[in-house]
Amino acid sequence: MKVQAVTLLNRLFQNRWLVVIGVFIGLLAIYIRTLLPGTVGGDAGEMQYAGPILALTHPTGHPLYVLLGYVWSKIIPIGTVAWRMNLLAAVSGAFSCAIVTAFVYRLHESRLVAVIAGLTLGLGATFWQQAVIADKYAFNTIFVAVVVGLVLWWAAEREKPYGDKILYSLALAYGISFLHHRTMLLFAFGIAPLVLFYERQAVLKNWRRTLICIGLVLLPPLLVYPIFLPVMQARQLAPSEWQPDTVREWVDWMMDRHTAKNAFVLEGFLDELGKYGRFLLDDYPFPILITAILGLLVMIRRMPGGALFLGISFALQALLSANYRDNVRPFTYYPPSFIIMIYAYAYGLGWVEQKIGKVNSPAHLDFRRLVPQFIMAGIALILLPVWQLWDAYPERREEAIYGKPLDLWRDTLKVGDMGDRLASEMKNLPPNAVVLSDWEQVTILWYYQKVEDVRPDLELVYPVQKLSLYADTDRNICVARHIPVDETWHPTNVGALVCLGREPSFAVPTDITPLGTQFFTPDGQLQLALVGYKVKDTVYEAGQFAPITLTWQALADLDTDYSISLHILTQDWQTIWSQDIQSPVIGMYATSRWVKDEVVQDYHEFDIPRDMPPTRYIWAVTVYRKLPDGRFEQLRDAQGGTVIFGGTFEVRPQ
Repeated sequence: MKVQAVTLLNRLFQNRWLVVIGVFIGLLAIYIRTLLPGTVGGDAGEMQYAGPILALTHPTGHPLYVLLGYVWSKIIPIGTVAWRMNLLAAVSGAFSCAIVTAFVYRLHESRLVAVIAGLTLGLGATFWQQAVIADKYAFNTIFVAVVVGLVLWWAAEREKPYGDKILYSLALAYGISFLHHRTMLLFAFGIAPLVLFYERQAVLKNWRRTLICIGLVLLPPLLVYPIFLPVMQARQLAPSEWQPDTVREWVDWMMDRHTAKNAFVLEGFLDELGKYGRFLLDDYPFPILITAILGLLVMIRRMPGGALFLGISFALQALLSANYRDNVRPFTYYPPSFIIMIYAYAYGLGWVEQKIGKVNSPAHLDFRRLVPQFIMAGIALILLPVWQLWDAYPERREEAIYGKPLDLWRDTLKVGDMGDRLASEMKNLPPNAVVLSDWEQVTILWYYQKVEDVRPDLELVYPVQKLSLYADTDRNICVARHIPVDETWHPTNVGALVCLGREPSFAVPTDITPLGTQFFTPDGQLQLALVGYKVKDTVYEAGQFAPITLTWQALADLDTDYSISLHILTQDWQTIWSQDIQSPVIGMYATSRWVKDEVVQDYHEFDIPRDMPPTRYIWAVTVYRKLPDGRFEQLRDAQGGTVIFGGTFEVRPQ
């Protein structure tokens, strides 16, 4: 029995596909554990709705991802469509790491090196972050992993009988990659020198092979784009206003000329390059970078063409990452260069493993001869990937479960349930309203409207600065973020959204918990009433951001700008959290503009600390103004209190 067990363990140890599958399953389990639960904003939000409804995305249209997203959203039977699209990114990220694992094993014949390379790549914080959100970058890593792996495989075994088949596979994979992301074009500047380095004369001499490779590269984009783009545009489901018609307009659209002009800017380049370097070292500690440099040096001696390819490709991808200025989240461009580095890292690990001592007879498990590999595993596999996991997991888990509060500008809505909170009251907006947003918010609202069929009567418009185009119409107008407005508008919250009234509202909502607390100045002048409030629940988990809408009523024609402070208190009235906002309605509506009897809905969020013990808590408000001499004057209730009781809620045990 003992011999059979050892034999079975030996076979499992030798099966490379089990190693590859193990890396895939392990990373996918981690990604699902930290997967974002719902809608997200910006490009990632666009990808959540574009696939399921077959809509045209921003340039270059990402046809492969859109078509795959359509099929994926239909065949996965669990979760919301938004969650399914996040899951597609997780599968993509884990799959690309499995691909790296497979190619590294092929190149080095070492299961240990392959596992280390795959896990190290997948546990990098930036790579991980892209693998839990429905953006296009995790899917793009599949093509990077395949193309780089095939290039190195061909460079190592080009003289084998199957060398041309590898080259054809590379050409086809490279051509298909153009159906997703244009940054794959940069690899051409590394592939061309590699081919010329090894096949200088054969490029012309073996012209049939050359033409076949060129055809395999060009055929997928030439076949797909001329059909896919017009068909998707004809569906008229994209919120983008850039809708090309002529051939020239389509060329401009494909080249993304309205943003590409900002791609390379010399000013501040060194700062951006420094930011890239910090991300690189934070994700992949210094020993990994040193080993990758060692691997590149080993390649220069053993496979100079492959080293040339890796060096050029890494430099171009890193420079693009550091100098593409049209993206407020430039780290989304980092993973391709990280994958290239991991392939070099694998060469360094392979060299180190050889020096330590490799098992020459894998048919038998000789534990004495495995000691050197166990030493290497303890240093590289246990310490570095486990350190990465230990370092990145808490942040990724926190982002998935808790997210962040909705600030006034809502310019990043990519963690937790921020998107769901933004759109939670979308159903209660006025009929046929125009909702103005920026790109980060409009994609979330577009998802709910087109995928979840929420309020198809709304007209979703971006950017928010187009408010002036609708100011003279009789349309109901709402906005999804803070925007300064003049005195002709009377803003009020509908959940996290803001509707702009042309006249003050005097109607008290019927769906609120009544309070009726009145606020007086220190000399007894009546100013405001907290008529009531609306909360989604009264029991929360620590770490949540819980929405609350306060309903205010002006009891006089106000001429003072009051600020509002929201507090969470213990049962003995000790403050454990507070938040101040200069003006109600996410900073858009100064109280000095309120008229007598006007009713204003005012959205806030409780930030419930993650270390808050489970028990019952009090929430309260303070209304105050800053005096010219720098002191603060607080309004009071009828009993003279300045911290005014609002209600209670409970934090449940986790």
